[in-house]
Amino acid sequence: MLNIDPWDILWTIINLLVLYWLLKKFLFGPVTAIMDRRAKMIQDDIDSAKASKEESENMKREYEADLKAAHQQAVKITTDAKQRAERECREMLDEARRDAARMRADAEKDIESERAKAIDAAKDEIAGLAVMAASQVLAKNIDEESNRRYAEELLSEVGVSDD
Repeated sequence: MLNIDPWDILWTIINLLVLYWLLKKFLFGPVTAIMDRRAKMIQDDIDSAKASKEESENMKREYEADLKAAHQQAVKITTDAKQRAERECREMLDEARRDAARMRADAEKDIESERAKAIDAAKDEIAGLAVMAASQVLAKNIDEESNRRYAEELLSEVGVSDD
């Protein structure tokens, strides 16, 4: 049978209590402290990750808003540039039309002036030729055959031919 000694039980209980106290002081305390620090560090990392995620989402929203605003501004700039180009094109065409009309009017005036000068010059030359012919006819009043020859000579001198 089994022999149970009360002193053995007492020493076993004391040993267990001392062992528990030593484990608690040197093992459980530091391990618990390490685990608490580790849990705190993990919680800090989780909080930091949440904050980073929120910040990145805010930055994404700001970026998308900036991108949308930039796109709208680009559309506005291109629309304004297109309208300005069309307006300038119309102005240039109108100015070119006015210049062409002005040049045409000036050319018509120049043509009319030159025509008038040519007519005046022709009149002066014809008058001079008529006077010269009349003076020569009066100077040589001969028979009809001589007058005809003389008129032909005069016309050939002036440059008019029967051709």
